[in-house]
Amino acid sequence: MRVSIIGGGLMGMTLAYHLVKAGVDVTVLEQGAELGGMSGELVFDQGLRVPRSQQTFVPSDSGLQALCAELGIDNELVFQSARAGFLHQEEIHPLSNIIDFLRFPILGLRDRIRLGNLIWRARSPMDWEILDAVTAKDWLLETVGGEVFERLWKPLLEAKFDWVYDHVSAAFVWAWLNRMSSIRTAPHMAGSIGYLKRGHYALIEALAGAIRSHGGKIETGVRVREIELTQDGVGSIRTSKQAETFDRVIAAIATPNFMHLIPSASSIYLQQLGQSKYLGLICPVMVLEKPLTDYWTLHLTDPNYPFATIIETPHPTQSDLSLVYLPRYTAPDNDWMGVSDEDIRKAWISHLKPLFPEFDEQQVRWFAVTRSRYVEPIYAIHAARHTPKFATPYTNLYLANSSQVFPELPTSEAVINHARRLAQEILRQPMNSVSVQAVP
Repeated sequence: MRVSIIGGGLMGMTLAYHLVKAGVDVTVLEQGAELGGMSGELVFDQGLRVPRSQQTFVPSDSGLQALCAELGIDNELVFQSARAGFLHQEEIHPLSNIIDFLRFPILGLRDRIRLGNLIWRARSPMDWEILDAVTAKDWLLETVGGEVFERLWKPLLEAKFDWVYDHVSAAFVWAWLNRMSSIRTAPHMAGSIGYLKRGHYALIEALAGAIRSHGGKIETGVRVREIELTQDGVGSIRTSKQAETFDRVIAAIATPNFMHLIPSASSIYLQQLGQSKYLGLICPVMVLEKPLTDYWTLHLTDPNYPFATIIETPHPTQSDLSLVYLPRYTAPDNDWMGVSDEDIRKAWISHLKPLFPEFDEQQVRWFAVTRSRYVEPIYAIHAARHTPKFATPYTNLYLANSSQVFPELPTSEAVINHARRLAQEILRQPMNSVSVQAVP
């Protein structure tokens, strides 16, 4: 069986790895010059390597850690204090433990109790299908009241969803709260967060090595122009270089990108796929000569800032350098997507200075901007109904992406586990099957 996987991100590479281990002839086609996408790396002057984005995991993410161990890169795993806080009216307010919570000045005592109750409820078993039918705004207003929503949740939602959050499912907020609160354990609610020393590119690189060692093929710089469809199902794949046929084709890419590759698909199917919406990401990274803060992450409560979060970790190999990520999630067609890197640098740094008066731009050793138009699915209400299935209406053509992990968040852990399940399904299905479904 010859299988083509379109997309060399974490989903596609993990799928390819599990399939080649089972003896499948796999070819990965990646349009970029390098694998990984936002899981890739940046190379600065003097060979300094930096992850494109800071992707973290929690201590309970067993799937990711097991895969790293299997690939022999568990020495890349690092845990650090998950010290977090909020930037409110240009002041930092820590929120990392129970003492911070009791002193949290942004909210009054009654509202802190309401917020604590919300966190407790998120850790308790809940029927996510009920939450999926309710907007996050309505659920939060009912649970914590108007004051907590206006002061805390509204600006966070506005920043996360580029001001358009009215139809976001409450299941998303529940999943996010559940994951974030799982970092912290009683009695002091302190916690730790994990990441790979060289970023997720270390995992992508290890997967690539394992795929090739099992006889799999990886082609970069290959742009797929169209997946041709026939009455019998999937036909050939037309790339910028040639047309080639495979027994099965798995598109491990965002749904909007998949739609562009199947222009001859039925209008009904394309309409179904069109219901999947995504957030884009602009993620500047600064390499500093000294730490900006001693926090792992700071959330901004003012949505007018161009970035919503400040994430900081030490450089994995040069302890004198600090990595600061200033991500902005945005609509794929937002004007920021077309702004030059230099203008983004000026805008982002100009907003940093009021927050950190001691910050000196001369401390910035390197600055880079990465972008992706479709980086994270938006879970609108009734997301379960609109999530695209792994099996398409066309025989031996499949779609695999992070939108399918709902109601889980589209984390690396969820993607890795989903890819493993989908590989098992592919191996179990006869060649002419069109009824493949992801295992719950």
